[in-house]
Amino acid sequence: MKTRWRGKAACIMLLVAAATSAGCGSIGPRRMLQDRTDYIASYTESWKRQILLNIVKVRYAEPIFFMDVGDIVAGYSMETGGSVGFSRTLYNGPTLITDNNNPVLSNFSKLEFGASARYTDRPTITYKPMTGASFRLGVMSALPVRNIMMGLDTGISAKFLFNLGVRSINGLRNATLTASGNVPAQEGFKRTVEIISQLQLESAVRVRVEHGQNSREGRMYLMLGGKRPSPEVAALISELRDILHLDPAVYEYEITIDPEVENRRQIAIQAFSLMQILASVAARVDIPAEDIDSRRALPSIKDSPGSDILDPVAVHSGGVRPLDAFAAISFHGHWFWVDDRDILAKRVFSFLMLAFTLMEEKNATLPPQLTIPVQ
Repeated sequence: MKTRWRGKAACIMLLVAAATSAGCGSIGPRRMLQDRTDYIASYTESWKRQILLNIVKVRYAEPIFFMDVGDIVAGYSMETGGSVGFSRTLYNGPTLITDNNNPVLSNFSKLEFGASARYTDRPTITYKPMTGASFRLGVMSALPVRNIMMGLDTGISAKFLFNLGVRSINGLRNATLTASGNVPAQEGFKRTVEIISQLQLESAVRVRVEHGQNSREGRMYLMLGGKRPSPEVAALISELRDILHLDPAVYEYEITIDPEVENRRQIAIQAFSLMQILASVAARVDIPAEDIDSRRALPSIKDSPGSDILDPVAVHSGGVRPLDAFAAISFHGHWFWVDDRDILAKRVFSFLMLAFTLMEEKNATLPPQLTIPVQ
């Protein structure tokens, strides 16, 4: 009997020791493998739904609102413990087999053991509503032309960038939504974008940036063709110069955001704001007919900005949640979604998410520091 209980006691002590030593290993590295990708997926999905919700709200003439994620702090703690105790009385007595699930030896000798473990997952997420100056600079202000041109230089399609984000080039107007309806794009603007897109495919257009002094931004230039372009490229550049009234004696032109150029060696580019881009996508929301008839939502507008890169319907609607959607939200008793097979609409949503990062806020104040106690 004593030998048997001693063997069991030894096994139990080994188990308690193993449970106690398990808490010595760090859980952070193991959790990071999963948490990082999970947080990225959740963050991206929340941005897609937020953008889709605000696009739909534009058609229902409701105020739009954005909520940004400030900090994500994942805190974990693992606590384990074990105990082993042995006691024996001074008096002899009868031998018992069990006492509260603990082995009892003869002469009131008793071996007690115990193990405990506690795991805590306490993530902390902070949110920052876009209000005041941050809303004005992030949503109402025009996209920085400098960042649009840098996007062109990094290989983003010129047709995509200019048709969706640029309002005018040297006075040539893109399609524009107004209170009285849609104003179609001028033919000169369309042809300009088409020529720049072809030059981009021929690697005959690039952006050069001069470094500024005293924290000032340097000048930016659009370089066309280079010194020895091919005959096909030279013909496109010559046509572009005629459309934009550029000086044929040079092959690079300064980019300016002023409404009017000072000379023929400048190209004036005006950009849309995020609000205007959201409105152009909102024009392609399939609003239920009953909501339009009851004047709860605005009617659709044909040939709005981005018609060359977006289908007439970019956001679908219905009464049942779709099973295969890039993004879906429930609003006013209906489901609205972007089809996961609509590659054009998905590209626009990706651009809108990128556009929020392209917005510049000079002299921005740092967000409050979040302090999490170490556990």
